[in-house]
Amino acid sequence: MLNFYGRKIPRNSKKNEIEELKKSNFFFTQGQKLKFSKKISNFNNLNLEIGFGGGENILSQANLNQEEFFLACDPFLKGSIKLKKKINSLNINNILLTDLDFYTLFQYLEGFFFKKIYILFPDPWPKEKHKKRRLINDQFVNIISTISNKNTQIIISTDSKDYLNQILYSFYKIKGFKLCYDYFNEFLKEHFKIPSTNYFRKAEKFRNKSYFLLFEKEN
Repeated sequence: MLNFYGRKIPRNSKKNEIEELKKSNFFFTQGQKLKFSKKISNFNNLNLEIGFGGGENILSQANLNQEEFFLACDPFLKGSIKLKKKINSLNINNILLTDLDFYTLFQYLEGFFFKKIYILFPDPWPKEKHKKRRLINDQFVNIISTISNKNTQIIISTDSKDYLNQILYSFYKIKGFKLCYDYFNEFLKEHFKIPSTNYFRKAEKFRNKSYFLLFEKEN
């Protein structure tokens, strides 16, 4: 279990923004399980994004695939507040955001299985003493295995080569997933119509190579 690090509520946010967000039909938080269950039960194909940041990908995917459901978690409220106006203006009804961290959200997910799971540019925690804070480790891979069916696709990106090696090793050790060599890096990004997120552009700015990986559940 990972602890949460960072400021959850943006410094410049207004109280009414948070209250309006909690009342939105596309957002749920701790204690709103009924809201979650009601929304997710209307769809057959479920997708999940863990740590959606500014929300560029989840918004784009939900808009492109309106017959599918997109659940996205990020404990930082900045992205949810930013997306509120866009979701309303586009009239998107197949998206649900939450400020629950993944391990808390997981308690809601028993019996649900996802078609795709996106994890784009998770915090690499580059300092040696902080590496234990990284999201993707052996425990995490074991957990997402329980919400994956055969052929569930796990799409991951990072611009940290050290983190890349850790991710590859964790999936190798846990078994049950195969690394798909047909889709890799820029071709994978284009094939799955993943937009250039803020973190992707930041990596480009600093001339860091971005790696995109696809794992598929085998059984």
